[in-house]
Amino acid sequence: MLTIKRVYLIKQLVATSVSGFLSLCGGLAFGFSAVLLPQLKADENYPYDENYVSWIAAMTPLSMVLGCLCAGSIIDRIGRKMGHIILAFFFVISWTVQAFASNNPVMLLGRFLTGLCSGAIRPITLVYLGEIADPKYRGLMLFSPSLTLSLGVVINHALGGFVFWRTNALICNALSIISIVLLLVLKESPLWLIAKGKIDEGVKVFKWFRGDTDEAEKELNLILEKQNEKKVELTVMDYFKIDFMKPLLITFFLSVAMQFSGANIITFYAQDILGQIIPNDYDPFILMIVADCIRFIAASSIFFFGTRIPRKIAFFVSNFGACTLLYCLLLFLYLNPPNMRWVSLVLLIAYMTFSSAIVTLSWSFVAELYPSKLRGVGSGASSAVSYFLLFISVKITPGITSTLGVLALFCMFATITVLNGVILIFLLPETHGRSLQDIEDGYKKSTVSNVEVSKL
Repeated sequence: MLTIKRVYLIKQLVATSVSGFLSLCGGLAFGFSAVLLPQLKADENYPYDENYVSWIAAMTPLSMVLGCLCAGSIIDRIGRKMGHIILAFFFVISWTVQAFASNNPVMLLGRFLTGLCSGAIRPITLVYLGEIADPKYRGLMLFSPSLTLSLGVVINHALGGFVFWRTNALICNALSIISIVLLLVLKESPLWLIAKGKIDEGVKVFKWFRGDTDEAEKELNLILEKQNEKKVELTVMDYFKIDFMKPLLITFFLSVAMQFSGANIITFYAQDILGQIIPNDYDPFILMIVADCIRFIAASSIFFFGTRIPRKIAFFVSNFGACTLLYCLLLFLYLNPPNMRWVSLVLLIAYMTFSSAIVTLSWSFVAELYPSKLRGVGSGASSAVSYFLLFISVKITPGITSTLGVLALFCMFATITVLNGVILIFLLPETHGRSLQDIEDGYKKSTVSNVEVSKL
């Protein structure tokens, strides 16, 4: 028999699933490049041009940065729900353009639109889920975009082994249309409604998601109390206050953790990197699917067990676990004992699991750290920084591996991850089980404490 609390939890999970379906569409877009380029080269009816290949691959990461920056201000103006719907609509346009592209400029336009949508997904979904979720389960729900995005990558890569690229794009288009239909029934974020002065509607939606429990009423009263203090227009100086600058600094180092721990780089260059570690005959398609599955399993593990372990602890276990495994892998590859290549494969798989967990956990913090009035803009800016770092890491990796070898690449990953982890020990707050208002107030309390200490 369902209890009252479980009914409200189910409502939150349904909203998470609907929002997560849009993240799955983002995963489809993220994984499309790996299957598109080889098939374009083999397509006799497409004017394949080597001069356009790098642009077709790089256009999506570049436009993702712009998508992140636009998303934050858009959802702050028009709402979290409408932001989801507009994003899904542009996904439909982008897949239609790519499916019927007959030349390289049109394909570049489709890739550009796909990048805009893919970049906007993180801030839009994370902000929405962070605002509707019960603090006890917010971590679980903030893991879901990474889980569904990883699933989308696996699905698209698997499709690439069985269908042609135009058919692949049309399938992705159909899923985006389904996403629009699902999003029409999505409830708006109660915190956004309250922030926009729609108090009665916001309270109604808040209670629809959270009920009338003592904990929910206490949180709602605190939100309404703080809202009365926030009826001041944003100024430029708001972006230089501690409650914006500190989250921006923290999310910068989280972005470094995401993009230089190695998980995304290995996903992009799985065939080349694994080929240097395992020089025997192998199927590139199988290696790509294996790398995708490892990432999906890591995201799934965090999703199902994340509520039982404080996220700050889970992050540092993953961070320093990845470093330890990577140093072991470096030592093993350097010594190169005969007939023991399988050990390097085991170490690599374990390392990829931990580094994938770093990515999932890092993203879950982004939507929680910013104050409500700047959450959309802040999350968008942090996502843009993360994807710009992804672009840099993707661009420098081929040069490092070709001139210095894969050992130098792994050494860079390990060194950056260790140093970055040490910095985050002192910066990263524990958000597990805390309300968003409590996290926001924490910055102000720390500022007051520092001022009082300085006066002594």
